Amino acid sequence: MRLFGTAGIRGTLWEKVTPELAMRMGMAIGTYVNGETIAVARDGRTSSVMLQSAMVSGILSTGREVLDLGLIPTPALAWATRKHADGGVMITASHNPPTDNGIKVFNGDGTEFYVEQEGELEELYFSGNFRKASWDEIKRVKPLEVINDYIGAVLDFVNHETNLKVLYDGANGAGSVLAPYLLREMGARVVSINAHVDGHFPGRKPEPRYENIAYLGQLVRELGVDLAIAQDGDADRIAVFDERGNYLNEDTVIALFAKRYVEEHGGGTVVVSIDTGSRIDYVVERAGGKVVRIPLGQPHDGIKRYKAIFAAEPWKLVHPKFGPWIDSFVTMGLLIKMIDEEGKPLSEIVRENVPDFYLTKKNVPCPDEHKKAVMEHVKGVLEEEFRDETKELLTISGVRFNLTDGSWVLVRPSGTEPKIRVVVEAPSERRRDELFEFSYGVVSKAVEEAKKRGGV
Repeated sequence: MRLFGTAGIRGTLWEKVTPELAMRMGMAIGTYVNGETIAVARDGRTSSVMLQSAMVSGILSTGREVLDLGLIPTPALAWATRKHADGGVMITASHNPPTDNGIKVFNGDGTEFYVEQEGELEELYFSGNFRKASWDEIKRVKPLEVINDYIGAVLDFVNHETNLKVLYDGANGAGSVLAPYLLREMGARVVSINAHVDGHFPGRKPEPRYENIAYLGQLVRELGVDLAIAQDGDADRIAVFDERGNYLNEDTVIALFAKRYVEEHGGGTVVVSIDTGSRIDYVVERAGGKVVRIPLGQPHDGIKRYKAIFAAEPWKLVHPKFGPWIDSFVTMGLLIKMIDEEGKPLSEIVRENVPDFYLTKKNVPCPDEHKKAVMEHVKGVLEEEFRDETKELLTISGVRFNLTDGSWVLVRPSGTEPKIRVVVEAPSERRRDELFEFSYGVVSKAVEEAKKRGGV
């Protein structure tokens, strides 16, 4: 597709994402959605008000009513869409740099648009066959405050009071208008940092990767908190530190919840993205469940296709009983509930439930126009290298080699940034390092050769 990536439309302001694109996409969405009311919200980026205004104009031109939800996190937009509207739009670039922005589109049940819907919407966008409302059909913009109601819904679902001390890092993003209040309503003693909204993201980079939030480990120890929670720019992602200041690998967080859901259901299917690791399989299979891997950006599709009881990507967890969208607020509430119910520190819960695996992730910068050629070359080289030890080859969202010793190697092009991601996991550090050094080297060399051929 020409506009949509793995998580909606996303890119640098003026280079890809413009007011013209937002208005035209608003016209396409207003024409496409089967219903009269569309909810629109935004994150705290400096360009989000501008783009939301353009989006609203486009939707209004088709004769639809707009619910203006203002500045709220993406999970709250999804929840409010299911409750109040026939479709929803979030203006956000999620965890991307402050120079970027984007558009996510939601169905009336709160699911993100499926891949086929994005294709149909994109076709409509370029065709220009939009519904044009006559002067007396143009509806109004209705402001709607949903934060308090959404907090109430999460509290009802989690159904737990706590006395834990929690360190919260909002990344100066949209989660800051909600998370500290939710945690306090649960009874938590909250220490907040980077919890004022600022589209320049002065506190840290909005992506909650370990290298961007490593300082939280020291703060956890100094403040004596029970856990630390970090979000990204639109608050669908969540990262966690335990009470010792140790960063919990993203797969570890997924594994904890997957095990719990499978045990509660007495089995069931868990769907996870292609870039998740073996510790999830380990705990799910021993609890009597099944793991299915799906492409990036499609947990909602996986839930529908496999009747999954739980779905996740790194940092992004979906709790189907609450709603079919990624929701970090439900995740933080249930994680606190898990700690209290277990009656043990988070580090001990992890140690008792999730085995250690050794994982490394790193990106190779790669211009979008070279991704296809690079991936074709890399696939051929790795197929030859791993020919005698490949147990399974998956070709969704890149290429993933599951090897006979339990190791795996994933190389995939980013759907939102000019990068190729290399992920390696193995049962030992030495094996991981060997596999990563080779694979990362193959990708880096392929990118450099592609640039030379392309004159970049």
